[in-house]
Amino acid sequence: MKLLVIDLGNTNVVCAVFDGEQIVHRIRVKSDRNFWSSFQSLEEFSPDAAIISSVVPELGIIYFEACKNLFHLTPEFITVENAGVKTDVPGAKEIGADRLCNVAAAIKDYDLPAVVVDFGTATTYDVIDKNGVFIGGAIAPGIDVSARNLFESAALLRDAAFQFPKSAIARDTVTNLQSGIMFGAVDAVQGMISRIHTEMKTSDLSVILTGGFSSVISPGLTIPHTLEPDLTLTGMRLIYQRLSKK
Repeated sequence: MKLLVIDLGNTNVVCAVFDGEQIVHRIRVKSDRNFWSSFQSLEEFSPDAAIISSVVPELGIIYFEACKNLFHLTPEFITVENAGVKTDVPGAKEIGADRLCNVAAAIKDYDLPAVVVDFGTATTYDVIDKNGVFIGGAIAPGIDVSARNLFESAALLRDAAFQFPKSAIARDTVTNLQSGIMFGAVDAVQGMISRIHTEMKTSDLSVILTGGFSSVISPGLTIPHTLEPDLTLTGMRLIYQRLSKK
């Protein structure tokens, strides 16, 4: 069976087709209405079912209708009620669908307790206790969001800033930006992980990185961690499999 998963975020949308457990095709587009030509490229893979994780409700409805029109499929929307993720937080209905997917995948594939750090528009920390319960976390501005004003004011290329310089004490404008953005991001992540370790009173914590900037930040971290760029998509597949068995 081929499953279409649509991970709809505030900045980008990732659509992937799973054939069994393998991703056979994916597209990445901006989170706006100009997606139709790219979306049509998925038609040749003839998906049999679809599921949507959305944090932008109005755009989620547009993708829902696109699935009906192009593939004649009625996608399921992932919610806290159907994700199969146990939570111990007030206001559980406010948890983003993408975070639920991350937790579902982490519980299935990693030792617990665990924390998932997802580098997207925001950097989120999803904390899972030893019993597989989502107990909360943190949300910080994403690296791209934090750096955007610096790019504009310094008139420098975006790609140049997202590289590690040789040292924290930089000697020109480009490396000053690199130092502040990259080492600042690394220290922020390691500081948050340290706090989570302390509050959970454990030294045995699986740390999983995912999201667009995870592969950029991973080389700079000194703490043990696993890089899993497709964690959210895997979680969507696992949630769909559980729902389809009901």
